[in-house]
Amino acid sequence: KSGVRICLTACYGSKQALVAAGMGVEYIAPYLGRMTDNGKNGFDECVKMQQIVDGLQADTRILAASIRDAESLADLAVEGLDTFTFSPDVARQLFDEPLTLSAAEEFEKAAARGSQTL
Repeated sequence: KSGVRICLTACYGSKQALVAAGMGVEYIAPYLGRMTDNGKNGFDECVKMQQIVDGLQADTRILAASIRDAESLADLAVEGLDTFTFSPDVARQLFDEPLTLSAAEEFEKAAARGSQTL
């Protein structure tokens, strides 16, 4: 209500989403990888946070952090999470699809053959 934008960071439990949503926090940042490293099911905690925010019809957004692979990012998106922070390595993984790379190589070869006939 004061106009200050708040990100409640380093969140490790879904119950923290209740606090964040109740306070009108703009973002809550769960650390998926760190939760998993410490024996929690980080994925489930992030999904529960999203469900809590959705259930309360709050404006709070879940900013999933400490994402270590593109598959986890895609799985979170399937569950309705849409705000992420991730490393350049994970960003590269998003484009690393063997069928796409193979198709791109074939397109480049076809383009090269086409330009030789001009």
